[in-house]
This record gives sequence, C-alpha cells and structure tokens, in this order.
Amino acid sequence: MRTTLALFLVVFLSVMPASARDHDANFLIKRAGKVIGFHHVDISNTADGIVVETTIRMRVKFGPVPLFRYDHKAVEKWRAGSLYSLSSETNNNGDDDYVRLTRIANGYKIEGSGFSGVAPVSAMPSSYWNKSLVETNRLINTQTGEIIDVTVAELGRTMAPHQRDAEQYRIVGTIALYLWYDGPKWVGSQFTIDGEELIYELAPSSQDYAVLGDNRGVAAD
Repeated sequence: MRTTLALFLVVFLSVMPASARDHDANFLIKRAGKVIGFHHVDISNTADGIVVETTIRMRVKFGPVPLFRYDHKAVEKWRAGSLYSLSSETNNNGDDDYVRLTRIANGYKIEGSGFSGVAPVSAMPSSYWNKSLVETNRLINTQTGEIIDVTVAELGRTMAPHQRDAEQYRIVGTIALYLWYDGPKWVGSQFTIDGEELIYELAPSSQDYAVLGDNRGVAAD
C-alpha cells in the first residue's frame, strides 16, 4: 500500500468564489463499507491570498492490533492566483515523507523525500480540492514531491459516492483514480490499491469526519 498510496494523497482557480470556504471538503474514507479514516480540506482567506490546509488520517486494525497507520498534513499558500509555497509531513505506516516547495522564476523548487529539483509552473499539486486539476497532464505528489505524468478523461455525469449526480473524471498515473465534482467543488473519489478499493464519501459534517475518522478502525479480513 505504501508505494501506490503516495499518489492519492492543487491548483488555485483563477477566479475563486467570494468565500474560499466554498471549496472546503470533509470526507470519510471507507474500505469494504467501513470507515478507516478521514480527509479534511480547510481553505481560508488571508490578507495575502488563501491558505489551504489538508489533513488525512487512516487506521486499519485486526481487532485491537493496528495493521496500518497513515497521517498526512499539508499547507498550501496562494497569492494572486498562483501557488507560492507548499509544505507537507507524512507518516506512512512508520516511513516519513516530506515536501518543501517554493515558487521561483521558472517554476517550482522542490525538496522532497522522493524528488529534489525544479518542476514546471504548469505542474499542479495533487491535493484534488480544485477542479482545475483535471486540465493538467502533470502532478506534483504532495507526499513525496515526485512529478507524475497523468492522463485525464471526462466521463460525464454519474452517481458520486454520496449518492448524488456529479461530474466524474478518471486520472491515470501511478494509479487510476476517479474524482467527482459538483460544479467546482470536490465531492468524491474512488481508487484501488493492492486490490483494496477505497471510497471517499462526503461526511455529513466536519465533526463527523473527525470523530469517525480518528477513533474507528476497520478489522482486516
């Protein structure tokens, strides 16, 4: 799970809504119908632009015995419609990853656990909250800093995991994943890792994602 999970773990729209919080997202992460964690995106307006904070937490257990643990925290800063900086820390089942990204004249300078170098300004971080992501062919992995070539297919309006109609896209890179958007808002995801299907389903409220995601684990089969 470690190698391929990295991909799953954004690009600022040229015109944001009056409230950046319109793009906030709270997801329960489900495996075999049971909650194993949460993915939370919090977007706030600042005097300089916007700040996007992403928190992911997953736990898989066999009874009381922990089998898998994942914690990811990322902070993106945007100014005048452009990504200015990104930093992240990840504990992937005991392995530590990180990214330090800053804007430079010809793109982005990246120092990460999986890549150090320069990425073109057309590359987009892989945090998925922004629908402009579907227009790119290159992602910056927000867990490791690796640059990943991707292809994107628009699949039309289908039923999203929260059982409402939304626009569906398929992104193929390190793994194949599906994203749903309701207008500009990210409302669901689905992908398969090592034969295990994971579903991102909208949480009824921000409190629900925190309580269910933090305190429950699913028993391994």
